[in-house]
Amino acid sequence: MEASIVPYDSIIIGAGPAGITAAIYLARKKLDILVLTLDIGGQAIFSTDVENYTGFTMIPGQELVRRFEEHLNAFNIKVIHEKITGIKKEGRLFKVETESNAYRTKTVIIASGKKPRSLNVPGEDKLIGRGITYCAICDAPFFKDRPVAIVGGGNSALQAILELAKFTNQIYVINLASELTGDEVLQDSVKKLPFVKVFNNCKVASIKGEKRVEGVEFTNKVTKEVSDLKVGGVVVEIGLEPSIGFELPKKLVLNEKKEIDVDQNCNTTIPGLFAAGDVTDVRWKQIIIAAGEGAKAALSAYEYLTGKKGY
Repeated sequence: MEASIVPYDSIIIGAGPAGITAAIYLARKKLDILVLTLDIGGQAIFSTDVENYTGFTMIPGQELVRRFEEHLNAFNIKVIHEKITGIKKEGRLFKVETESNAYRTKTVIIASGKKPRSLNVPGEDKLIGRGITYCAICDAPFFKDRPVAIVGGGNSALQAILELAKFTNQIYVINLASELTGDEVLQDSVKKLPFVKVFNNCKVASIKGEKRVEGVEFTNKVTKEVSDLKVGGVVVEIGLEPSIGFELPKKLVLNEKKEIDVDQNCNTTIPGLFAAGDVTDVRWKQIIIAAGEGAKAALSAYEYLTGKKGY
């Protein structure tokens, strides 16, 4: 079904910090825009205590997202919750296809963010939602008084430890690196918890259980020793991968991590197609950086639409 005949000025894909900021900037330019997304907030909503967003000494991720959404709604921006299936270039326009509609637009800003990376080990697929989670802040209460294994050693893993510590006093950390890599302030908080045991240089081999998680097997990559832990849950926090579950134009360049290649102004290799936030090859994946990149993408799209800067 063709949902739009007259093209939008811009369609923003995603409503995380980058997408919401881009939408607000373009709305302030009085442009006809549409946001296509499955959710509001992206990965930001899964953050526990955000302490590095300017203007807030500390703010819970869910509260920060609530304020983002409040700002978005203040401009009466059209938001449609549909799953994207593809983006096609048609002359000077783009066609953005969803599972049920197709929309035409003069510019596109891809701000679809990232999604949790899976372990790809035996038992994982079968036990997702049965003791395996990729979001501690969402599911921590389910692990009350149960031993839990957290896979990872970066900021997200450390935040998961602090969240789970409210519900259980038996936490194991299976970390592939030789040491924890998260921010020092988070490491300091974790080290104060006597019931957290860290296994460095270790990789998960399998997750065991029939109807729900019963244990995890892992291997020390240095000593080759294989170990088993009896746990009632596994929290996977091994990073994110670009959330691009839709067809892209053939000339769009991605890097080796499948992130969208952009220049300093959020231009992709296709004129009129911009990208911002964690889905791009911008090095640092932070809420405040994603928001800034969303603003840049919007301003670049506006200049493209108005014929400035040699577009």
